[in-house]
Amino acid sequence: MNQRMRAFCLVGGMLVATAAAYACSSSSGGTAPPVNKDASASSSSGGSSGSSSGSSSGSSSGSSSGSSSGSGGTFNCNPALDGGPLPLCSSLPGHVMYIESADTQETVLDIVGQELRNSANITITFELTGSCTVVPNIYQATPLPKNTEMLYIPSTEECPSWTTSDPELTCLTDPNNTTPVDLGISALFPSSCPNGTPPAGFAQFIGPIQAYTFVVPTAEFTGGQTSISAEEAYYAFGDGLNNPVTWGTPAVAEWNVPAQFYLRPATKSTLVSTAFNIGLTPAQMTLAGADGGTSDGRILEGSSTDVLTAVAAATSPQAIGILGSEVYDTNRGKGINVLAYAGFGQTTRYYPDSTTTSFDKENIRNGNYSLWSPAVIVSSVNSSGVSADPYVQYFTNIILGTPNITPPGGYVDGGVPIDGLGATVAAGLTPDCAMQVQRTADGAPLTPYTPTAPCTCYYLSKVPSAAALPASCVACSTSSPCTTGSCFNGYCETTPPPSVTPTPVTKTVQYPAGTADGGLQPPNP
Repeated sequence: MNQRMRAFCLVGGMLVATAAAYACSSSSGGTAPPVNKDASASSSSGGSSGSSSGSSSGSSSGSSSGSSSGSGGTFNCNPALDGGPLPLCSSLPGHVMYIESADTQETVLDIVGQELRNSANITITFELTGSCTVVPNIYQATPLPKNTEMLYIPSTEECPSWTTSDPELTCLTDPNNTTPVDLGISALFPSSCPNGTPPAGFAQFIGPIQAYTFVVPTAEFTGGQTSISAEEAYYAFGDGLNNPVTWGTPAVAEWNVPAQFYLRPATKSTLVSTAFNIGLTPAQMTLAGADGGTSDGRILEGSSTDVLTAVAAATSPQAIGILGSEVYDTNRGKGINVLAYAGFGQTTRYYPDSTTTSFDKENIRNGNYSLWSPAVIVSSVNSSGVSADPYVQYFTNIILGTPNITPPGGYVDGGVPIDGLGATVAAGLTPDCAMQVQRTADGAPLTPYTPTAPCTCYYLSKVPSAAALPASCVACSTSSPCTTGSCFNGYCETTPPPSVTPTPVTKTVQYPAGTADGGLQPPNP
């Protein structure tokens, strides 16, 4: 399904289409970037084989030690520590949901998962894998195998010192029967994946924006290589060692050493979305062989953490990698720098944010930076286009940022409405309601977009290291209405929304003559 679907909200207890997701909290104050918790290469393929490793940078220690000395202190909440088996997921407290998710969504699942346990008596268990594994598994109703190791989030009462910076805990699915998956989360348009067209009885719900970045070692960046265009990326990853592009004065070759390309596998949204945005297919970008290697030596890293480590350690001026922007944001200053980017036809390059030090995603939101995909929830639906499972409905609305919804079982222990929009921002994603552009498929042109319930001011109040809000972002309420704009999410939102002047980047690049019509030459690896 290529056509972009709008967010869905609960009205009268039902999910109905709206033009944008939004939240109602008016609290302000930026926070520091969250600790990134990237999934490792050994994640299960989502039920296509035997038991899963359920691994992430958190879970790899969770099942063996169950302890952490991270920001939450030391905790010991895993029965396996005492020599006992991992608990069955079905034995966990409250209503247990089973989720298969792209690994880029781990942080938001951790944040929302803890709030669900504390306030709504819902335990989410999730398996992290690639987006193009999630999509066909959900559409084909592929269950989790017996004894699949899943990640889950404890409540504050169960594990008082656990924070979202700590490893998740682990549990096992039923040892005697396979377990159905309740929903999937992709970090790109499902149409980008093989078998990505939803069959009858399934739908996709567009959520927050996940940006992707090209990164280089800091030495390469300070040496002048500060940007990349879609055309440059097309030739670099399409032609490899035969890359004909040069840059600078005097002109030198760029990105023509495939052994210095640090990429992700072709099932991962980071790779798939990037490939489509630069005019290549995932197969052309990876050149992967049947043995798991690549035909010219480019490296397919098992996790974003592996990409980060490899790029930071590289000394070649031809080193380059790809990362989700939320991974880059949590690792700024650790030996890597993000490149400014220009899409096809753009003459000016832009960073995802207005500057190299801000976190405002200004250029993503206004359309200057086009290397992004949405997070998409995929699930079965009834004839009305909504999930027949009220818990799936509720979770979907949380991720979409719908305000003031009540969990199916009601709130517990003084629970309050969960701010899904705030969780999205805390995880480094950009909510749909803060966007000014949209697209219908990965790599498709951007078109203007005006959310009916905008949240730019609320978003800017929540981004890490938030600066002073623009003057137009005036707090509002029912008793204190706006004199300019409309009151959404506790702030007066204007059209157009407030913006800052971004820092553009220019570069001297020499491209080959191209084809007769001036287009790109076919890749020639």
